[in-house]
Amino acid sequence: MSNRRVACKAMVLFCILHFAFYIQTSAQTLGTPFPTTFRNTRNNELTDGSTLATVFRKLKQNKTVKVMQIGDSHVKGNILPRTLGTTLQNYFPRVEFTYYGINGAWARRFYEDDMINKVALERPDLVIISFGTNEAHGSTIDERAHAETMRTLTQRISERCPGICFLFTTPPGSYIAQRTGSYTTGTGRRRRTHYNITRVPNANTANVARSIVNFCRSNRMAVWDIYTIAGGSSAITNWYNSGMMNSDCIHYLANGYILQGKLLGEAIYKAYTGTAVSGSQTRMNHAPTPRQQVPYASVQGF
Repeated sequence: MSNRRVACKAMVLFCILHFAFYIQTSAQTLGTPFPTTFRNTRNNELTDGSTLATVFRKLKQNKTVKVMQIGDSHVKGNILPRTLGTTLQNYFPRVEFTYYGINGAWARRFYEDDMINKVALERPDLVIISFGTNEAHGSTIDERAHAETMRTLTQRISERCPGICFLFTTPPGSYIAQRTGSYTTGTGRRRRTHYNITRVPNANTANVARSIVNFCRSNRMAVWDIYTIAGGSSAITNWYNSGMMNSDCIHYLANGYILQGKLLGEAIYKAYTGTAVSGSQTRMNHAPTPRQQVPYASVQGF
């Protein structure tokens, strides 16, 4: 009899351990990995994803949910939002996804009446707000003024779309041109000064990302902090060293936008299911950029 009890206990323990291993393995395989060149990455997850509860409730009730992404040229360029939309629809077939971006746009551009009308016309349940690259290329960020811009934007959308939820994203990072020296040519009236220019990571990206995260924390809104997730102070060089950035070092190649779109879609799904990936985001080698991928066309504004 005692042998049977020991055998039963052993079987129960085996089942528990097997189930725990299955759950952990499932969680680990959920995330799309970063390339091996990335350093200091963090878990790919939303902050305050629980604030999207009304959206998640509709999804669990198998109701149609309308999601809209608005932003700058990263959204205007199509690849990022289309990848996000496809990823979400793979998880949630009842999601209807749309997007609208403007080259060179700051967040304040979208609280003007014409933009509010475009958003309200779609009647979204969730608006994903993706700005920050242009703000980071301005002067040092005034966090109080930036917060007021985000507050005005969300308030005006909420007035037209009662009960709407918001999800902010931080800028992924970019480079800026910096003078590293000068030299002169010619003499007299033909004398000219020339400057040596090099590209360096835009440190202001961290300030803009922090401003967005602080605003969302203070106002109980969800945020996807891709800047921190992709490495924080290492993020910008991570994207560049992986071969995912455009030659202008501001926009991204298709493989960069595809990775960002998948990661955001998966972060939303994790918030929906309560799934968390333990440890840093898994890394692996990505195939090189296919030949048919070409740099993002030069645009006025970013």
